[in-house]
Amino acid sequence: MKNRNLTLTFAVAVFMLIYIQGWSVNYSNPTDTIKIFKSINVKRANKLNQENTGNSNFIVLDVRSNNDYKNDHLANAINIDFKSDDFIEKLKKLDRDKTYLVYCYGGVRSKKTMEQMEKLHFTKVYNVKGGMMKWKVKGLPVVKD
Repeated sequence: MKNRNLTLTFAVAVFMLIYIQGWSVNYSNPTDTIKIFKSINVKRANKLNQENTGNSNFIVLDVRSNNDYKNDHLANAINIDFKSDDFIEKLKKLDRDKTYLVYCYGGVRSKKTMEQMEKLHFTKVYNVKGGMMKWKVKGLPVVKD
């Protein structure tokens, strides 16, 4: 009987600890924002871009050179050249609470950009795996100026 009461007491204590811990994780700060930093394929990126047409909280960011951007880019993209001297300063001026879809030519600079944006405390950034190269291979739409 003594062991049974001890086991029951222990079980209740464990349950209470789990319950209390769950309470503090789920409800302690209702203003916590879910953070997303993820590389996605071009098909998913295209769908995400199309679903967010007209959404002012969704930004398409082209980190290629200005010349590459002028030749062709994704619809509604803004251009900040990854290789420019003031690249980080320009990133810092962006709204950290918006959602970003970042791409370059092959996916390397955009992945590095996503990692930099995470360090700068942005909340939601998607990197386009394979970049514009893969985008064109799949025949997805581009804008030419």
